[in-house]
Amino acid sequence: MKSKNFAILREKLLFSEKSLVPIKTGKYSRKSNAFRVALGFPNSYEVGMSNLGFQTIYRLLNQMDQVVCERFFLFDFPPYGGTRTLESNRNIKDFDLVAFSIPFELDYPNVLELLKSSRISLLSSARKAKSPLLVAGGVAPTLNPEILAPFFDCLFMGEAEEAILEFVEQCQNLMAERKSKEEILLQLSGIKGLYVPQFYNVSYHDNGCIQKINIRSGVPQMVERRKMKLEEIETFSPVISPYAHFRNSLLVETGRGCVWGCRFCAAGHINQPCRLYKKESILSQVEKYAQGSTHIGLVGAVISDHPDLEDICQILHRDGFEIGTSSLRLDMLSPKLLKILVDSGLKTLTLAPEVGTDRMWKIIKKNINKDAVLKSAEIAKDALIQHLKLYFIIGLPYEEEEDIDGIVDLIHEVYEIFMPGSKRIKTSEKNRLGIRRITLSINPFIPKPHTPFQWCTMNSETELKKKLNRIGEGIRNLKGVCLERKSLKGAILQGIFSLGNRNVGMGLFCKIEENLNYAQAWKKAGVNPDPIIFKPKNLDSVLPWNLIDSPASKNILRAEFEEARRVSVELPD
Repeated sequence: MKSKNFAILREKLLFSEKSLVPIKTGKYSRKSNAFRVALGFPNSYEVGMSNLGFQTIYRLLNQMDQVVCERFFLFDFPPYGGTRTLESNRNIKDFDLVAFSIPFELDYPNVLELLKSSRISLLSSARKAKSPLLVAGGVAPTLNPEILAPFFDCLFMGEAEEAILEFVEQCQNLMAERKSKEEILLQLSGIKGLYVPQFYNVSYHDNGCIQKINIRSGVPQMVERRKMKLEEIETFSPVISPYAHFRNSLLVETGRGCVWGCRFCAAGHINQPCRLYKKESILSQVEKYAQGSTHIGLVGAVISDHPDLEDICQILHRDGFEIGTSSLRLDMLSPKLLKILVDSGLKTLTLAPEVGTDRMWKIIKKNINKDAVLKSAEIAKDALIQHLKLYFIIGLPYEEEEDIDGIVDLIHEVYEIFMPGSKRIKTSEKNRLGIRRITLSINPFIPKPHTPFQWCTMNSETELKKKLNRIGEGIRNLKGVCLERKSLKGAILQGIFSLGNRNVGMGLFCKIEENLNYAQAWKKAGVNPDPIIFKPKNLDSVLPWNLIDSPASKNILRAEFEEARRVSVELPD
């Protein structure tokens, strides 16, 4: 039954796609000289096909001669007999290279489940010479590769588009020469941005903290991350699908990084300096690759940083496209831009105040204030936005009860501006009448590597629940306001994966291999999660990601951390 369900789903997905990537499975047989790559996204097809990094690697690999790249995902109805690719329905264990694109730490268990399903040994050290080589890249392993170190032969640090062609070409040559796995990995370790964990031996103190990292001679002492020159690559979605999260949309990247440097945010620190695509490049990609789609998704960390965003949206709207955007910085929101977006079909505006008091805005270094938030609510109301979504973070360093109350007060003030007299509004001539509403996304703070808050602790589940309940109680009489509650257990697990070392990876191995719960798995692997996420770290401690270079030096991050601490003391509550 499972096999039949997957066959039906596979046919439906492939038939529905508009693709600029030719499927090569008919051209290259299993016995040919083609180098076969299985490219996996450890989450649903819907999420994976909305990820530009995944789609870009898929396109680049299939543009190489004698390389066949096929996709696999995590399906609700997994195929019988192991994890299989979408294009040819072959088991991933039959490929030369199995590669994962991993943007989210909480997908780590899915990675192991997909490998286990195909009976690929989870530990790199246990895999035989005939097993496929395993590699991963993406935001999550770039921030901290150590959780995945026991499982992967190599890991990309930084932007893999800049290294993937060089890497695959070397793999082809070395495998053709029938080199041993160790010889292959030793030569691959010379590729800039490629981290080969087996050549870095980690020792620990009795409390589980890292004591020392012993590095084999001949490999980099510090792994330098890769960074693309945007003028050398186009970043768009070559496959358009009605079953992707952004349905039937061409996604186009507007830029990478962020100029603002908020102290909690990894995106603003690992992608320095901020780089933007030129207006002409963005419009050219839309013209060349839309494949008849009328919906364009503009993607970037903060797309409102782009100086030509208004012009880009005006031209796209004039040409008949509907425009979707990722989050807009609220103090850069103009009435003209929002009118263009609404006229092109935008119904939901997403803004991220993050916190609710001047004190906390200064602590996290987000250079906005309450007036900017309220002004954006006014602009949204005047533009006839139907749905306002607001992102907040709780549990940040130096947060007090008054700061939680500040979030509640800010929500009330936004409500008074955005909601009155708007039970029914007309969004545009082509959109039906809709009820105006506000959605609140309240997210626990999770410390991220390579940020000034990497030394900070998380709140406990009890503390987070108390703060969530305080907000919920404060807004319960606001009709039309929906509070999204995130899983607190999930957030704490993400924190462990974000900050953990190889021992945490071995705990994850125990969970998947022996079907244990996390408490049992941590105990078996000798992992105590408390020091990882609930106890502050010494500024001079050896962190798991110390092997990976950071665009911001440790001295800069430390200075930012200490400035946040100073501000928290000097500002009145």
